[in-house]
Amino acid sequence: MNSLSLKFCKKNLEKSGDVLRALQEKYPDLKIEVSDCLDVCGLCTDVPFVLRNNAIVHGRNARDLYLKLERGMQPFFRREPIPGTAAAMALNSGTADTSSGES
Repeated sequence: MNSLSLKFCKKNLEKSGDVLRALQEKYPDLKIEVSDCLDVCGLCTDVPFVLRNNAIVHGRNARDLYLKLERGMQPFFRREPIPGTAAAMALNSGTADTSSGES
């Protein structure tokens, strides 16, 4: 489980609804909440926005908001191999191999 949460404002869904649907489809396990009002007065009439871990993220349009969220979410969803597994050993042997292949 990750520590990422998103809160959308119902009053802003006209501007951010496409982003909400795209994120729900791409990240079905992500904690996404839709609140009646996030009390960020005036912002919902100006630009699409969302609260990511209680910090405001906004964009000029829905596409811009989606791209900002996507970039910011990568650290939360980067999957490193579990130490001791075949995937981790393959990764380690691949990066540790510095031989030039010459005999």
